Amino acid sequence: MTSPSQDPFYLVKDDIQASLDKAQAKFTRWQNLSKTSAERKRLEPDIDEECKSIAWQVDEMEKAVDVAEKNMQRFGLNPQEITNRRKWVYGTRRQIEGMMNSIESARHIATRLTEPSNAAAKLGAAASQENDRFITSEADRQQLLLRQQDDELDHLGEHVARIGHIGLQIHEELEQQGDLLDELDEDVEGTQTRLAQAQKKMNSVLQRAGLKGQICIIVFLMVTLVILVMLAFS
Repeated sequence: MTSPSQDPFYLVKDDIQASLDKAQAKFTRWQNLSKTSAERKRLEPDIDEECKSIAWQVDEMEKAVDVAEKNMQRFGLNPQEITNRRKWVYGTRRQIEGMMNSIESARHIATRLTEPSNAAAKLGAAASQENDRFITSEADRQQLLLRQQDDELDHLGEHVARIGHIGLQIHEELEQQGDLLDELDEDVEGTQTRLAQAQKKMNSVLQRAGLKGQICIIVFLMVTLVILVMLAFS
């Protein structure tokens, strides 16, 4: 059987025990401090980390004990030694769990004590956020209405500009139509004047020609008309 001084289990056990004693000293110091002490809050994460590290090492030691129990003759062990090693594993684990549970319980108590103030702070923050959200939404709505009004005014301005342009075109068209009517009136007056002059000349010729002359002129005109019609349809 391997002596304790040469057995790797006891070498590692001594290292773990040293770490456990160090964590236990910090834990005792933590217990004696005031709950509002800054040092107490500073020690909590240190103790927690050391306990987790020791717990991992103890788990590895338990795995080694399981292997040794299956091969006791190979390692020179007996059932009593295995039992002693398991007792050490379980006892060490309970110490670690006791320190971690105490720290975790203290944290829960501190959290519950601060919950009312936290709830009030959260309620106030929620109300403030809601007010800010309402103000922001109202401002956005006002900005949207202003933009819509600006767009409508822009469209109205475009319509007015188009109507004004159409009015100018209508005015120019009316002026052109007026000029054309004036030219037509001048042409009509000129034509009426020429017709009046031609009628006067015709009356003068008819008066000079007498009855026989008028009949000759009528016959001449009829013959000319017949010839023109024949030429047009030939």
